[in-house]
Amino acid sequence: MTRLRRVAGSATAIVVVLLSALAAPAQPASARSYYRYWSYWHKAPGATSWQYSSVGASGYYLKQGSQVEGWRYDVGTASPSDPQPRPTSVTYDQYCGGKNADKTYRVLLVVDYGTESPAPAGPVYSCYGFDDSVTGYRVLTQQHTERDSGGLICAIDGYPKTGCGDTVSSPAPRTSPKRSTAPRPQPSAAAAQSAAPAATTTTRSTMSVKATSAAPAKSAASAVTTQPTSSVTSSAPQPTTTLRPFTGAPKASTSSVPVGLIIGLAGLLALAGGAVWLRRRSP
Repeated sequence: MTRLRRVAGSATAIVVVLLSALAAPAQPASARSYYRYWSYWHKAPGATSWQYSSVGASGYYLKQGSQVEGWRYDVGTASPSDPQPRPTSVTYDQYCGGKNADKTYRVLLVVDYGTESPAPAGPVYSCYGFDDSVTGYRVLTQQHTERDSGGLICAIDGYPKTGCGDTVSSPAPRTSPKRSTAPRPQPSAAAAQSAAPAATTTTRSTMSVKATSAAPAKSAASAVTTQPTSSVTSSAPQPTTTLRPFTGAPKASTSSVPVGLIIGLAGLLALAGGAVWLRRRSP
């Protein structure tokens, strides 16, 4: 009798588990996580298109010759299909031709703050030359400032002011994203092997500083060779983007009161004060 009870109890438990599994809502196969973050890109010497970086900026070293490094702030899936730095067809010679010719490693740096309303004006560029191979992080921090957390680049030149790789519900940009506990793009372990440049004031010798890594299910090789499928490759004509030289941290757009309105209010106050003064002087 005891044996029969045990068998019956086991059978009941199995049925409960199966019913629970059937009742659980299935996740759609196409579900993706979207992040608002700084993505990191390369154009190695001789390359004509952007390649999404599969390693962090502290783990990537420049190649001999002329190349392009790029950063773009936008919403994406932490994959090669994310929005690329503009202009997508930029080359080293377009903006840095003839510069640093005596250097072994030459690089054009493009920083694209994106297209959201509070973003600083851009994109901006800088030209650098080095005698030795340096990391992408060293290139970025030659003039630009950055804010990072856990090996992830959170902000460049103070943009954005808050947040770090926050998850968003859709690829459509929003002006005030909320922080989420969902996983963020994870930094690669290889990036931690690079020391921070001496110019920085904070200690980062043991920190991996990167923009993003490919989705966990993808290998580094596929992240490099897969061509982006974003709207950049669309046959529709794209607006022309011109880089401007970087001359210092740009100011983000603000919603401050217009100067004209302030002047008008000051004028009204002056008139009101004058009227009160004349009234007091009159007998």
